[in-house]
Amino acid sequence: ARPPRTTNFGAVEIFNAGSHLSEGVDGWQFWFFQWTFAGTAATIVSGSVAERTKLEAYIIFSIVLTAFVYPVVVHWVWASGFLSAWGAIPDADGNARPIFAGNDTSNGVIDFAGSGVCHMVGGWCGLIGALTVGPRLDRFDREGKANSMPYYNTTLMALGTFILWFGWYGFNC
Repeated sequence: ARPPRTTNFGAVEIFNAGSHLSEGVDGWQFWFFQWTFAGTAATIVSGSVAERTKLEAYIIFSIVLTAFVYPVVVHWVWASGFLSAWGAIPDADGNARPIFAGNDTSNGVIDFAGSGVCHMVGGWCGLIGALTVGPRLDRFDREGKANSMPYYNTTLMALGTFILWFGWYGFNC
């Protein structure tokens, strides 16, 4: 028996949908599903660094996050990566097994409906981004009272709402 096919970057399981899909589901449906999750992870970050970064920097960050970071973490958890409950390390017979305890009773990460990976990637990247850019300037006055914050760009707010709304279709379809 051959060990399970795996790649470091999840290219087989993520981008080409792999062989684990049921009949009638093609790679484009799976790609769209993953695209909405990746986009949602990027929008989680946008709330963490709102009004403190330039739009160009956020777009570059979103491209890097969705093209490189997110697919790797998804592969680790959902495919045959080292965190997967199905495991990536074969036993002596070639059967995949979970990595944590290294035996038949061990468990990996089981991410029901994908919310754990999506929110974990977005949350950690958002935390790192917020720590990197620091607090909003002029958010509080000298006594510590919050200053009112006027609307800045209604078009971008509507675009962000649309991206989130579109991403939720991927979560619920």
